[in-house]
Amino acid sequence: MVDKSIIEALNNLLQELCENKLIFGGRLVVFGGDFRQVLPVVPGGTRKEQVEASVVTCTLCNHFIKLRLTDNMRARDDPGFINFLLTMERLQFRVLYLYQWKDCINGEEPTNDNGKIAIPRPILIPYTSVEQSLELLIAYVYPQMEMFQSDPFEMMKRTILCPKNEFVDDINHRLIDRLQGNQVVYTSDDRAKSAKDQGDYVDYLNTLEPKGLPQHKLILKINSPIILLRNINPVEGLCNGTRLICKTLLPNVVGAIIATGQFRGKHVWIQKIPLEPNPSDSKYLIPFIRRQIPVRLCFAMTINKSQGQTLDYVGLYLKQPAIQGTPTCSDSGTEYTTNIVYNEVLKKANLR
Repeated sequence: MVDKSIIEALNNLLQELCENKLIFGGRLVVFGGDFRQVLPVVPGGTRKEQVEASVVTCTLCNHFIKLRLTDNMRARDDPGFINFLLTMERLQFRVLYLYQWKDCINGEEPTNDNGKIAIPRPILIPYTSVEQSLELLIAYVYPQMEMFQSDPFEMMKRTILCPKNEFVDDINHRLIDRLQGNQVVYTSDDRAKSAKDQGDYVDYLNTLEPKGLPQHKLILKINSPIILLRNINPVEGLCNGTRLICKTLLPNVVGAIIATGQFRGKHVWIQKIPLEPNPSDSKYLIPFIRRQIPVRLCFAMTINKSQGQTLDYVGLYLKQPAIQGTPTCSDSGTEYTTNIVYNEVLKKANLR
């Protein structure tokens, strides 16, 4: 979901180009989105700032004609899918009823005195310690790593979702060590964009991990699951978010098979390419270029990155809640976590 400032900037640009003050210069503009998904990201922002960044608070929103999609295109050709959704709805209602979440059934999640919501016990990993509980979660999602050697596509139906990259990296490092086979290490070539700084900050640049960029040190094995971080060739199925299975590991090139979607089973080659951090990421004071294979391991992935993926087995690791930075069930032993659903946005979008 884009920040409302982008839409306002587009409006100003079209008005300038069309030389009038009509909304979007009098041109027809079509937007698509789902307010139930991720809100605009405001680095270090408060809840109020995140809500204010949403399109629903934009003054232009009053001029939008809202159209709702009512026909499930997938259900037309896949009756099994609609039966699955109905089963999940009945299961959700049963869990809520068993725990007497009447408020939740009516659209409001029950909270404790601290404003946190309860996690139903049937889906909660028993807490002993952070380390042991995480290992139980890994064992549930990836019960036997050996069985994935013969059928790596089965592994691609599974993942562990985390709110932050640091937790994702921890789980990925654990599981790549447990996957059989010899590892190949790909290290990036990091250089400052300024010619005068290129020889001074190499070690420092190697330690940086900007969002959307591969790590300086990438460890892969045959049959390891990876996810693409850039749109390389959408026509051939190589899009940001495409998941693949490693099959060939050469010094500067990775051969892989696309694991999902209409290009499933297609063999592709991914080489090192030059990448730059997002210019808006102001905490990186030295502009630099990283030449690396644009992938990450995806035994685990962030909640944001998982959007659009189709998965059969999912574990949710909430060492910290998805937005706030306070302790939750995984590191305190409680059954509550911060409610990161912002009802005020849903109400403004007429979804509550």
